[in-house]
Amino acid sequence: MPKQILDLQNKIFQSAKVILETEGYDALSMRKVAGACSIAVGTVYNYVRGKDELVAQVIMEDWVAALERMAQTTKECVSVADGMCGIYQALMAFIEKYQGIWTQYSQAGGSSNAIASHHMMLRGQIAVQIQSVLGRFEETNLERFAPLLAELVLAAAMQPDMDEDLVRDFTERFLD
Repeated sequence: MPKQILDLQNKIFQSAKVILETEGYDALSMRKVAGACSIAVGTVYNYVRGKDELVAQVIMEDWVAALERMAQTTKECVSVADGMCGIYQALMAFIEKYQGIWTQYSQAGGSSNAIASHHMMLRGQIAVQIQSVLGRFEETNLERFAPLLAELVLAAAMQPDMDEDLVRDFTERFLD
């Protein structure tokens, strides 16, 4: 009878997360994850289709946490600018954690279609948070601009010459 490991799926996921965070995307392999879990490589494939799916699961956990921080910000902010900056801060923390991994993924020949698809998903989720901020301060006439504002926050977060002060200044001038 084969031995059963309790919560093996979580163990695989956590091992992949540790390897990804400490050694990077290039070092992560199904064989390395299997070794860390003391299981056969084939067993890992019972839970995920491959490396990219495993990486996506790791990243998704942190993205959900970033969205939760954004949602908390929208409840606690004292102005639209404060809410936009809180959303920017949560996004920056997420980006800083995974920037190197995304770079390695792209260099390894990762799909630009997948990246574009994820960008649209992120923009939509950030737009929901921005709509929440605008609605909270009764700026419902601006809610239709939430996708554009989300794109601006994403762009600011990805550019080294843009920062939270610029997001605040823009918001105070045009939205508050």
